[in-house]
Amino acid sequence: MFGLLAGGLIWVLGDGALARTVLDLDVQKQPVALADWGDYWIDPTGKVEFDAFLKMNRAELEPTQTGKLYPLRAGQVLWIRFSVPPAPDVERWYLKLPNPGLDRVTLFTRTDLGWTFQTAGDHVPVAYWPLPHLYPILPLSVSAADLSQHVLRIEASNSFSTPIQFVSESGLSYEQQRISLLHGVYFGLLSMVAIFGLISAVVMRDQAYLWFSLYAMLINVSVATTVGVAGLHLWPHSPEWADAAEYVLPLLSFAPLLVFVALTASLRARSVPVFWLFCALAAGAVAAAAVALGLSGTPRLRLLVTTVLGLTGVGLAGLGWAWYHGDRFARWLLLAFAPMLVALPFPVARWLSLAPLGFWTQHAVQLALGLTLPAVFLLLILRSQERRDYRRRITRLDQVDPLTGLVNDDVFSHRLRGLIERSQRFGCQSAVVLVDFTNLHKLREEFGRKAVLEVLLRQAGRLTSLVREVDTVARVGHARFGVLIEGPVPPERAAALGSKLLARLIMPFSRMPMGLAVRPKVAVAMVPAQGDDVQSVLERLDGMLKGAPPDNRKNIYVADSQPASAPFSMPP
Repeated sequence: MFGLLAGGLIWVLGDGALARTVLDLDVQKQPVALADWGDYWIDPTGKVEFDAFLKMNRAELEPTQTGKLYPLRAGQVLWIRFSVPPAPDVERWYLKLPNPGLDRVTLFTRTDLGWTFQTAGDHVPVAYWPLPHLYPILPLSVSAADLSQHVLRIEASNSFSTPIQFVSESGLSYEQQRISLLHGVYFGLLSMVAIFGLISAVVMRDQAYLWFSLYAMLINVSVATTVGVAGLHLWPHSPEWADAAEYVLPLLSFAPLLVFVALTASLRARSVPVFWLFCALAAGAVAAAAVALGLSGTPRLRLLVTTVLGLTGVGLAGLGWAWYHGDRFARWLLLAFAPMLVALPFPVARWLSLAPLGFWTQHAVQLALGLTLPAVFLLLILRSQERRDYRRRITRLDQVDPLTGLVNDDVFSHRLRGLIERSQRFGCQSAVVLVDFTNLHKLREEFGRKAVLEVLLRQAGRLTSLVREVDTVARVGHARFGVLIEGPVPPERAAALGSKLLARLIMPFSRMPMGLAVRPKVAVAMVPAQGDDVQSVLERLDGMLKGAPPDNRKNIYVADSQPASAPFSMPP
């Protein structure tokens, strides 16, 4: 056994060669990397025959290296010669090249009857591979007694840096089960987001959901193509499309993405030319995808890199421009797409032959997409909810005060009529309160209009926080608010009710100018005891407020009752 192994080492390394890492097919240490055990040569013409390569001298070959970038171009061929030392043949072994984008991989094996070969890659239908899989996996002939000799021929339209690994049958089975589980969860999540987006487009009648769903579907299939799932399950008999899909689908996915950005960021409302520019660029993405379908090799790769970087910059610029012009959702969309921006340099570095194939260069976009799509869909839901609120407010403009969001005087009168009728029907008393701020004109002259508007808004919030959901707070004049308190309310509590409202209204404001203090006056009436129709009640309360002397220190007025024993008064 030792003699055979030594003979194999001499055959591979030659006389006087430096020591290399011996290829040891150990089941406990898999996958086993080829490392520097093989010898390679790049055929610049791609026309050298197999027999001619076998006759090449060792001096013309170089040792392989882990993580090496082999600068292959279209039409060039990478040849690798290696041998497998005697290894236990209890399990079958396979040669694994975890890159679904390889054009063609051919493994030659020396047998007693001569050389045999097996082929896989994009130029061969996946259904015809020796072992249909996500990426090329070729059965390896291993002997427990003899050294086995192999030659690997690799065609790739871009540089080759795929790890060449060896895995046993049990290891491959475990790997397949683990990958199937992860891919099932991942693509199930992305597909669910795309389907929910399509359903939401119908339910919400919002085109943004439709374009988001189309983008999610296309980018989902694009990622499936990158990891080999699409080639294995969607088009196993279409090698031409399997070779082109890796370049065409990413370009095509930019078309719905740009339209989605234009709609979500409301570019048409801000600039019609900018909106149509995005639509034109979306059409340009479709045209670029069609051109990529007809190209091959380096021109197709250059088109992919240029278009992806250019349209990514356009999308970012559009969101940034919308954010600058006041679109609050644009900044959140930028944050949602941030994982994609962080992951984009990794595949670009691999396309430009700046980094070898690895976990991050192959799966960075895949991981980022799992964060981005659900986040964008959540933002769309929030956007739809906000837009529904806007539409509801627009339809209720004739019922709502635009400054405070409270109901206006017409709605207040209508609800007061219902309050009186309910109080009469149930035989109880309810309270009607008017609050008048008497010094707003002085505050406007001293502190400005903006400060007065903020005071009114805050006072509306204070009044709303004091009442129940069944009660009503309305703005019934420039400086006047009305409050309806559903009964039963004891008549003797009328003054206490006015005191409670007054105490809350005269509290100082935080983050407001020093000296800004309001002077409210509160009028309270009980219905139906002190009025059984809307007009009489309101006229009575209005007369009480207007009849109060300007310098009167009294702040609470109760209809047909004595003044409160200790009314609240403003400090001098």
